[in-house]
Amino acid sequence: MLVGKAASKRIRFTTGRMLAEFGLGLDRWGSRLSGDIAHLQPYSRHRKIMGLYDRVPEIINSFIAPNASVVGECYIQRGSSIWYNVSVRGDHAPVRIGQNVNIGDFSVLSTAGSLPTGIPESVNIGNNVTIQPRCNLYACTIDDSVIIGMRSTVLEGAVLERGAVIGPNSVVPPGRRIPANQYWAGSPVEYVSDVTPETRNEYLADSTMTSVQIEELEEN
Repeated sequence: MLVGKAASKRIRFTTGRMLAEFGLGLDRWGSRLSGDIAHLQPYSRHRKIMGLYDRVPEIINSFIAPNASVVGECYIQRGSSIWYNVSVRGDHAPVRIGQNVNIGDFSVLSTAGSLPTGIPESVNIGNNVTIQPRCNLYACTIDDSVIIGMRSTVLEGAVLERGAVIGPNSVVPPGRRIPANQYWAGSPVEYVSDVTPETRNEYLADSTMTSVQIEELEEN
C-alpha cells in the first residue's frame, strides 16, 4: 500500500513537471507571435524549498535565504538560519536541524544512500549549533552548542558531542567521535585543548563573521 502511494506521488510529480514545462513553452511561443520581448528577459527559476517525490521539507519559523536550496526530507526547527548558497539535501535520508542553528554561506549538508550497519545515513544537528561558511557535512551527528569552523568537513558516521569546537579548515574523518567541550583542529583533526566559557565566547564572536569578511581578513 505504501509503495502504491509513493508511486502515485511520483507519477503526479512527473506529470505536473511536464505540464509546467509545456506551459512555459506555450508562453514563449505566444510572446514571439505577439512581439512581446518578455521571454527574452533573464529570470530565475530557483526554488529554495522543494519536495523530492514523497519527501517534503518541514520548516518551522526559520530563515531560508532566497538562493539557498532545501530539498527532500528536511526538518528545520524554530529560529534557525540557512544562509546564502547553502544546500541542504534530504534526498537519500532525512536531514534534521534543531532550534537556533546557524548554517553559513556556501555550506553543504548531504545524506548517504547506505552506510555500514549501525551508522546513520542521515544528518542530525542539535540546538544552538553554529556552522561557519563553506562547510561540508555528510551523514554525521552534531550535538547541541557545537561550533564548526569555516571550510571544515565532517564525514560519514562522525559524532561531535555537546559543546565541541572544530577549528577552521579541518577534516573530521569517518566514524570519529569528538568529546564534549573540546577543541579539535587539523586534517585529520587532533585534540588541541579543552573549551572554557571564555574561549567559547571568542569562538562565537569569530563565527559571526560572513564568508566575505573572513576572506578579506585572510587576504590582509
